[in-house]
Amino acid sequence: MKNVLLLFLAVLSIGPAFAASQSTEKARAAVLSGDLHAAITAYAAIGSGSQNAALSAEYGWVLTKAGYIDLGLAQIDRALQLDKTDADVLYYTSSVLASLGLAEATEEFSRPAPVWLLGNEKLSDDYFQNDLAGPFLKDINAGTGLLMQRRYASAVDRFHRMTKKYPSERQAWAGYAIALESIGAYKAAARAVAKDIKLSELSAPSVRPDAKTRDMLISHQKELEARPALETPTETPTQKKKANDFLKGRYLVFFGGSVNHTSTTTSDTIINLNARAGKFLTNQFDVGLNASLISGYSSSDYNGVSVGISARYLTPLPVTAPLSFTLGTRLQYTPGPTTDKTSIYLSPGLSYFLSDGSLDLTLDLGLAGPLKNTRTISVGYTMYLGGTK
Repeated sequence: MKNVLLLFLAVLSIGPAFAASQSTEKARAAVLSGDLHAAITAYAAIGSGSQNAALSAEYGWVLTKAGYIDLGLAQIDRALQLDKTDADVLYYTSSVLASLGLAEATEEFSRPAPVWLLGNEKLSDDYFQNDLAGPFLKDINAGTGLLMQRRYASAVDRFHRMTKKYPSERQAWAGYAIALESIGAYKAAARAVAKDIKLSELSAPSVRPDAKTRDMLISHQKELEARPALETPTETPTQKKKANDFLKGRYLVFFGGSVNHTSTTTSDTIINLNARAGKFLTNQFDVGLNASLISGYSSSDYNGVSVGISARYLTPLPVTAPLSFTLGTRLQYTPGPTTDKTSIYLSPGLSYFLSDGSLDLTLDLGLAGPLKNTRTISVGYTMYLGGTK
């Protein structure tokens, strides 16, 4: 069973891991091709807020080499906090500090270049230089900072104003596209990507993106155009589905228990472990089989296994929380010193619903049988299994 679970978890991780790997490769290809506009756009999508120390350092290295020193150093700081022993983190940190004139500070932790940079270790500062200085650099840094803070609505406003102020700058349109996509404005984001592509075609050959990068942008534009709009629930708050609206036909499994002290002179500590399995016949009514293990009575006649049948009715309470009142009853065999061991219980309680189960609090009242007139408070958890009808 353990091996099956591990295999299941591994399968679940393959899709996201493959997608992240593909995005990283595209970002690196843009760096090696000299298209920093596309590179920063790609890294912003996968590097901001990443828990991958090496990826954060790589993103910071690209930002710094592109002239965004403060933003780049912020990513380097984050990478060092995540893992300051990682070889790639140390390489990127060393390279950044060296480019800032702090060569002696890098001697102790310089490391070999990552595999993807082999043969390109000596990329010069000129290769990465940012020829967009002055007000534009200040604005683009501010917009990118908002993206990194995940303040996407603010970023949309900032980059929109930049596209008006610098209509021919690709970085402004790339940032605008990322911000729009982040808030779910997919069609508007696609138009911003299209503008970025158009500007790239009008740029000088020396800075024009290669065919692979251009194809990547075109593919992303088409993907954005094909995305469905964000959906809003059609029901009003008063029509919102209640916690138990989808229970009919589902199976349930309950586990719980109680610890109580008797009021007799022996003052016994009674432990009662409960289990129940059943099915919902309607959204509010279920039936099932139940079993209990009772121990702790000084008189051993009361200790042992108890089994029986049960039913429960539940109804949501008029509160915003997914809370329902429950009323259960059960008929079961209960250990005891008398010949009549048939017990009847009435069990009012409360259930707090979660996504696929509920937390249950129940007061069991003994109406007949060996434990007549007893009162027991039990807590437990019910799992709801299977589809709905």
